[in-house]
Amino acid sequence: MYELKAVHKRYGLAKVALRKIDLTVRDKEFLVIYGPAGAGKSTILNILAGITRPTTGDVLRDGVSILHLPPERRDAAMAFENYALYSHLSVGENLAFPLHARGMARAEIDQRVKRIAEILGIGHLLDRRPGFLSGGQRQRVALGRAIIRPADIYLLDEPVGHLDAKLRHKIRAELKALADDLNATVVFTTTSSREALALGDRVAVLNQGRLEQIGTPADLYHRPANAFVASFVGDPPMSFITVEPRREADRVAFVTPDGMPVATLRADALDGLRPADASIQVGFRSNEVRLAQQGDSAALRGRVDVIEHLGHSKIALVGIGRDQVSVSVPAHTSIHVGEEVAIAFPRDAVHLFQDARAVVHAVPSV
Repeated sequence: MYELKAVHKRYGLAKVALRKIDLTVRDKEFLVIYGPAGAGKSTILNILAGITRPTTGDVLRDGVSILHLPPERRDAAMAFENYALYSHLSVGENLAFPLHARGMARAEIDQRVKRIAEILGIGHLLDRRPGFLSGGQRQRVALGRAIIRPADIYLLDEPVGHLDAKLRHKIRAELKALADDLNATVVFTTTSSREALALGDRVAVLNQGRLEQIGTPADLYHRPANAFVASFVGDPPMSFITVEPRREADRVAFVTPDGMPVATLRADALDGLRPADASIQVGFRSNEVRLAQQGDSAALRGRVDVIEHLGHSKIALVGIGRDQVSVSVPAHTSIHVGEEVAIAFPRDAVHLFQDARAVVHAVPSV
């Protein structure tokens, strides 16, 4: 088990890469660190590998600090985002290099190289040098070199980011299966929501050096801790409507600024709601929203701004006042940009946020 304890990393006086991060990597888990570019994902991997030292804080392995250990003594295998291949060696020699360094027998080396090359689809490239490979091929070689040897922890920095969609899907599935087969501890970084939810046993959401939330994919999708996580997890992300609270006896009604009702919740379920001097938003997932009849009194009225065709379905972006809501509809649905529509949603699918902090998740309305 690896732990980051209050890890803070600053580059120079101005740039703060990590802000007091507390993070545990459990044994034999596939942990995904997910966030936008510049969030600090690579910095965490570099600190775990010993390439970078934190400005303050500690790194523990099984409860013992490893800050004093150099990278070569940490038994960590790492795939860098920028490949870091040996240009004078062939693909096969690049893959075999970490195995030769460990003194493995030639027969075992050849067997491992062949297996990894087959998994990654680079068996026909073993005699080529990196300079004659495409970016996607180089990335597969870098990934193979990292996972080919036994290690205590595998640190994979966006290892499939430069691959085309079809190969990315294939390698993602193979990587998860390989991690299970090796019974390995893996820390994997990505900027893709789909990748994070598909691969992670747990997902840590990072933003501007802050750990916003960590949990299972289901936790992050259904119970986001704040509006950033809600808007960043899922494809399409959660939509938000700005509302105003109106207390009615033992209930609180939430309406749009022009008076359209959005949700009504029990007052006793809103203990975390502060006085209404702060921004309040109701959030919805696109699959929770449906098109309704114009006469439906419980529906919200809006105009279709954009339609995204996904093949199996469509995503309609519907403008509700100053906000925009994503609605997932079947591919055959007749709907056009500029059309006036009504949308409705289950009242027990409500997510309520105040000042971007989650207050309520899926509380049944009255």
